[in-house]
Amino acid sequence: MTALIIPPRPDLLIRVQSLLTRHEPDPGDMAQLIRQDVALYTILLATVNSPLFRRSQRIDSVEHAVSVLGMSRVASLMQSVALRSSLDAAGEWLGFWDSAAEVAGLCQALSSRLQCMSGDHAYTFGMMHDIGSAVMRMNYPDYQSWALAEASCNGARTRKAERERYGHDRFELAGRLAGEWFMPEPVVQALTLQAHAQASLMGKAQVCDDVKGANALLILAKDISSEYHAYWNFDSRDALSQLVEKAVEYLAITQHEYLDIRDDLVEKLALADVA
Repeated sequence: MTALIIPPRPDLLIRVQSLLTRHEPDPGDMAQLIRQDVALYTILLATVNSPLFRRSQRIDSVEHAVSVLGMSRVASLMQSVALRSSLDAAGEWLGFWDSAAEVAGLCQALSSRLQCMSGDHAYTFGMMHDIGSAVMRMNYPDYQSWALAEASCNGARTRKAERERYGHDRFELAGRLAGEWFMPEPVVQALTLQAHAQASLMGKAQVCDDVKGANALLILAKDISSEYHAYWNFDSRDALSQLVEKAVEYLAITQHEYLDIRDDLVEKLALADVA
């Protein structure tokens, strides 16, 4: 099997983790670490002021972000920013990162409303859900064009096709990267078993409830993101896909309740876009 390049965990994240394991971690020390990296500082502030994070007042400093969001939440955001710096140092994949951040914010918002996953884990999982394709893209020059031609919403089909062509698949690599960066084990498992979780929701496989619930949440977040972009094209969709219906059912809400949640979150994104 071809040897892969997996970006190593940055030293900054190692120091952040060490800080968080202290008996009484100092928020000032966290802010000082962040200020050492200009790109991290800039992207972190942009993230905490994005539509789905936005508070009643603008967050204008790292100290303010830490005090409002808490050290654990800020550490989760730092992980996602570090990923971007490690995989896309030239800043060429703007659409990919914007999409990942949007899905991550929606996962977090949904977790708060549905009480089905911790907000920090939900954000990290949403940010990481497609990171395996970024690792594939970094290792295989033809991957992006091939993946576009082979695009499928069926995780099992995607996994099989990628393994046949490259010997690896995006879900495996997402879980592997998350594990090597010492992300929470529930996130690692949910990433690795994305295709299996989809099949489980359709009654064709078995995964644990945590993995199934996390992926049901992700399916709804991606559906809301798609609806938001359809909204701007005046192409809003009435019917839910079968997979979305199964995710709604698993999360124990009615389709009517989900559509209300979806409309509300789409409106929040749209209002922020024109603000």
